[in-house]
Amino acid sequence: MFGFLQSENSKLRAAAKNWLYLGHKVYNFRKDQLTDSEISELSQRMGELRAELKVTPADAGKLKLSIEGVEAHMRKIGGTFYPQSMLSENVDFALYFLIIYLGFTAFFIKPFKIPTNSMWPTYNGMTSEVWTDNNPAPGALSRSVRLLAHGATRQTLTAPADGELLIPVRVFEGRSLTPRGLAVSSVSKRHHLVIPGEGKGYLFEVGGERLIFKVPLDFDLESEMPMNGAQGKSILGKAWFPEEPSFWDAIQKRLATGQIARKGRMSLADGSSAEIAMVRTGLKFKKGETVLSFDIHTGDQLFVDRMSYHFVEPKGGDGFVFRTGGIRNLASSGDKYYIKRLAGTPGDRMKIDEGRLLVNSEPATGSIAFEKNNSKEDPYDGYFNSAGQTAPGFRGLMRVGEEILVPEDSYVAMGDNSGHSYDSRGWGYVPEPMIVGRPIMIFYPFTKRFGLAK
Repeated sequence: MFGFLQSENSKLRAAAKNWLYLGHKVYNFRKDQLTDSEISELSQRMGELRAELKVTPADAGKLKLSIEGVEAHMRKIGGTFYPQSMLSENVDFALYFLIIYLGFTAFFIKPFKIPTNSMWPTYNGMTSEVWTDNNPAPGALSRSVRLLAHGATRQTLTAPADGELLIPVRVFEGRSLTPRGLAVSSVSKRHHLVIPGEGKGYLFEVGGERLIFKVPLDFDLESEMPMNGAQGKSILGKAWFPEEPSFWDAIQKRLATGQIARKGRMSLADGSSAEIAMVRTGLKFKKGETVLSFDIHTGDQLFVDRMSYHFVEPKGGDGFVFRTGGIRNLASSGDKYYIKRLAGTPGDRMKIDEGRLLVNSEPATGSIAFEKNNSKEDPYDGYFNSAGQTAPGFRGLMRVGEEILVPEDSYVAMGDNSGHSYDSRGWGYVPEPMIVGRPIMIFYPFTKRFGLAK
C-alpha cells in the first residue's frame, strides 16, 4: 500500500519473494507436464534466487539477475500459469471469492430477501407505487436515485392497439356470475434482466389484442394487501378504479350489471383453460399509450445469523428463517427459505382467542409485534384462526376454539401480518433441523427500516 515509501532494495526483495511464489505455483501445477531437465533448471534458478535473497545486505545487481533468470525460464515452461492472462487472473480471483463467500454464508451470515408481506409492517416484501395522471411518474434522474436507494424498478403496460381495456376474469356461473380471480398463469421471466426464472403472467386485452403482463412470482396486481406502508387498494384498483372501494368491488359491480364484452372458455398462457368473462372498464387508449405504470420496490434484504442457534435455544418472539424442504405440507413446492415470527416452542400450549395469541393461557410475549397484534394497535390487525389457505389434506392449526400442544423438536411460525400470512396455521410445524437462523439487520433498501432487525 505504501510502496512509494520503500527503498529500491526493499522493493527488489519483495519482487524476489513474489517470483519464488510464482515459481512454486508453476512447479506444483505443471510438474506432471514438464520434462526432467525443465524441472531441474527451474529448481536450480529458484535455488540461486533464494540464496541471493538470504544475503544481507543484498547485492542488488545479483538479485536482479537471479530474478530475470527465473522469469526467463518460466516464460518458456509456465503455460497458462505464467505469463498469466487477464482472463485467468480474473477467473482465479472469482473462484477464491466464491469459495470464501459460500463458506461464509453456509456457516456464519446469510443474505436473505423478504419475498412477501406476511411479516409487514416489521419487514416489507415487494411493495408498489402507482403512477397516474394525478400522480405522475418521476423523471429519469429521480428514477435512477430510487433504483439505487430503494431498488425501485419501473413496470409499464402499453396499449397494443386503439380501443377499450377489457379485463379477463375467471368466473363461476350460477344464478349470477361470481368472480374467481384474474386470468393469471405461470410464465418465464428473467430476473435481473438475464437470469432465467418463473413469473406471473396477467392477461389483458386492449382494442381486441391480447397482451401478457409479466411480474415476479411473489407479486400480484389485484391483492388488497399492504402496499407502500399502508393497508389499502390494490395496484389495479388505484390505477383503473380510483373512485371504487376496491378493485374487486369494481369487478363485482360490472359483472352484476352486465358490463361484459363476451364470455366463454379461454386458453391461457400456460396451456390451461378457464371460463372467462371479458369485463368492460370503460377506459379507452390509443396505441402506444400507457395503460398501467407503477414501480416495484424490492423487499427488505437482511443478514441472517446462522451461528447463534448452535449455542442458544430459539425463543418465542424471535424473527427466524427456516427452510421448507423438510416441512411435509410444503415440501412439494421445493426447498425455499421463509421468514416468520417464532410463536411457539416445544411444549407450549397455544390458541387464538378473539384476535389474541395465547401461549400457555397468557398473551404471547417476547416481541413488540405480539403485544401490538394482541391489542390490535394500528396498523396491526390482530391474529386470525386457521380458516383461510391450508395445504391440501391439512385441516389447519389453531382453528376456532382449538388449543394445540407444540410437539417435541417442533416450532410454530406465524406472520406478523396474520390476515395475509401463509404460516403454521396453514401447513403445520417447523421441524428443528429446518431452522436456519435469525435476522440481525436490514442492509437494503435504504429506508427507515434500515438497521438492526426487530
